[in-house]
Amino acid sequence: MIILLLNAFANGILYGGVLALLAFGMNLIFGVLNVIHLAYGQCVMVGLYVIYVLTVMLGIPLLLSCLIAIAVSSILGVLIHLLTVRPLLKAQLLNQLIALVGVMIVLENLALAIFGGDFLAIQLIFPVFSVGNVFIKISMLIPFVCSIVTLAFLWLFLNKTYTGLAIRAVVQDTETASLMAINTKRIYLITFVIGGILSGIAAACLAPIYSVHPHFGSAFTLTAFVIVVVGGCGNLVGGFIASFIIGIISQVGGVIFTTEIGELLVYVILMLVILFRPQGLLGVRVKA
Repeated sequence: MIILLLNAFANGILYGGVLALLAFGMNLIFGVLNVIHLAYGQCVMVGLYVIYVLTVMLGIPLLLSCLIAIAVSSILGVLIHLLTVRPLLKAQLLNQLIALVGVMIVLENLALAIFGGDFLAIQLIFPVFSVGNVFIKISMLIPFVCSIVTLAFLWLFLNKTYTGLAIRAVVQDTETASLMAINTKRIYLITFVIGGILSGIAAACLAPIYSVHPHFGSAFTLTAFVIVVVGGCGNLVGGFIASFIIGIISQVGGVIFTTEIGELLVYVILMLVILFRPQGLLGVRVKA
């Protein structure tokens, strides 16, 4: 049993890296625009379909396919912002959510109409190596490393570049940032571009692990939202930590109980956080 728990713990850490990649873009967009990007998982789904078409159907090398998918995902992020989010920035939250649910439904049904309901996968075989009695999958290790590298680049971008500092200024106080000659509309657009790039990176890392289907994005959008809330809405580091907490609990809980109970524990954590620490792990409580 101890060996099983150690393997579950190790797999939970690696799974946390996958979840962190999924949550980065949604977290950043929420932090800047206060918009819950409910179609974010569908953007990852589109990236996965692009990789499948280019690699399997057209025979393009996987690495090049991933780069093209990242470009397509960034363009999709721009289109969603210009056509859906920007016109509703000053609208009520409910209107924004309904519009993004509409985008989610449109993308899912387009995928269903084009590719059907089949599960499509890229046939790649990755080795597994062991550290003692703990077995580690290379296919899960890649997203783990990518999540750490991505967070490092995001930190450097947000803290060492003018655009990154402008994004942080908008997060802290939009009105004051506008008075300091920061073009908030441009910052919003750049944020969605970055979110699209991050969704493309997530798709590139998930392509060797998961099969893609029209409803792929829904479950991952919900999981990413849980991570954003638990970590502290808009806090990238908090979301990063929450990803690993949720990954470990779901995997270890699946070994101790069942896979379904392990997934259920994730939502138990969400409810506890909302009840006892609504600002999240690293969020700041805002006084009314």
